[in-house]
Amino acid sequence: MMLKLLRDPRTVARDVPGLFDAVFPQLTSSVVMHFNRRRVAADVTPVPSGLIEQSKLQRAMLFELGVAAGEMLLRADVIDWEECKRVALARQRRYFDAETPEGISEVDRVIAEQVGRNVTEMIRGLSAERGQTVTAAPLITGLRWISSGRGDFSAGQSLVEVKCTNKNFSAADYRQIALYWLLSYASALENRGQEWSEGILLNPRSGQYVAFGFDEMLHAISAGRTKVEVLQVFASMLDDQSV
Repeated sequence: MMLKLLRDPRTVARDVPGLFDAVFPQLTSSVVMHFNRRRVAADVTPVPSGLIEQSKLQRAMLFELGVAAGEMLLRADVIDWEECKRVALARQRRYFDAETPEGISEVDRVIAEQVGRNVTEMIRGLSAERGQTVTAAPLITGLRWISSGRGDFSAGQSLVEVKCTNKNFSAADYRQIALYWLLSYASALENRGQEWSEGILLNPRSGQYVAFGFDEMLHAISAGRTKVEVLQVFASMLDDQSV
């Protein structure tokens, strides 16, 4: 696949994992397990797997509906399902070949609403702990041929990425949020934006999340390199694979 088709940060993190092998050489399964062990269970109701199995929607679309519902609940405490469907479809089409769902069943709404309410409660709790207001879809600044994109949520300098999975957070999840930090660091050096100081992976399906400082993560995955050295390696690799 040509890199010119992979400009979005999320897509680059997902589809070009080899790009990060030299940048984060110690992002191994043992490091992922280390961070996953600190997961915290929030005071919300997990979504039962048996209920999810009753939905005929593609799983990615179902949970995208839930995240869209969560954003609406954060803004106004109401859910407009037609608007949720429009937002979810637009986001899925940005990254995948998503098809318009024929309809949203009552089961789909129940699941998406529970996911949305979990998103809302967990995000509000995290922002209150940090004394910061919530921002939906924070800007992820680009670098070289990687374009700017949007994250899920932020609270001050804490970046929150939502992953609706029935498993633990994966290396791909940590790689994505590490890339977002690296792009923010580059933009901060150039006075184009702020550097994220904390990453949070949040799973509203299970009601659990993992929080970590990016300095701590960098120490674990960068093979002893400083921030500047990590950025230099990354920028040189982008130049080598420029389009």
